[in-house]
Amino acid sequence: MAKGTKRDRRRQYAIRRMLKKALCVVLLVLLVLAYIGIRKQESAGAQGAGTQEISGLVSTQKAGGQPGNPEGDFSLDMVPAYSGRAYVDINGDVPFFTREEMTAEAFHEYWPLDDLGRCTGAYACVGPETLPTQERGDISPVKPTGWNTNRYSDIDGEMLFNRCHLIGHLLTGQDANERNLITGTRYMNVEGMLPFEESVVRYVEGTGHHVMYRVRPYFDGDNLVCAGVLMEAESVEDPLVRFCAFCYNVQPGFEIDYKTGDNRRAKAPD
Repeated sequence: MAKGTKRDRRRQYAIRRMLKKALCVVLLVLLVLAYIGIRKQESAGAQGAGTQEISGLVSTQKAGGQPGNPEGDFSLDMVPAYSGRAYVDINGDVPFFTREEMTAEAFHEYWPLDDLGRCTGAYACVGPETLPTQERGDISPVKPTGWNTNRYSDIDGEMLFNRCHLIGHLLTGQDANERNLITGTRYMNVEGMLPFEESVVRYVEGTGHHVMYRVRPYFDGDNLVCAGVLMEAESVEDPLVRFCAFCYNVQPGFEIDYKTGDNRRAKAPD
């Protein structure tokens, strides 16, 4: 009786072991199938998103945009009238970069001048590799369109107009590059653009990371002086830097003829 009982116990133990192994195999198969299904869904979603973005980029290039310079994403109609602040957030402060444009490979490029000799834009992936290693050189030989500056004692530096870098020297080390210099007011240069440039420099120096960066001047019709510049930036390796702002090319208390660059003090109200 005892012998038979011992044999039965061995048989039952063997059966339980087989059932446990079979259950483990089934669970493993189910996990593998579930993982494959999730990966297929992610792949399909990524392909769909990529197709939509590529289609959008192609259509904007057909409209005459530079690579990385999509037309139709922004216009001066989106900018409210100047009301005392040097810049205004555009598109909810979200830049217009596409997924395909985001890269950690440092570069900087400056687009060709248009038929009137005006700057059209500058585009970069700013990183430790692009920061200047020497002080800024002389940029006075460059005369951007609308360069008609006058001295006024009550303006910081006395000059109404500055040669404004689209992408500042502190980001890419550019000096007398005519594709990167526009006629801009002292106010736009210092109060509008400089704080954004300095924030990007501090981030790059502090993290060693990269920032997609694009600045485009916008001219009303055939004007030689732009109404302002659209500044976009987005950090690549993390979400810490992101802005999309239009800086007004104005000088409080002064009038500017944007067609020619002529300027004068604003008349006191009657």
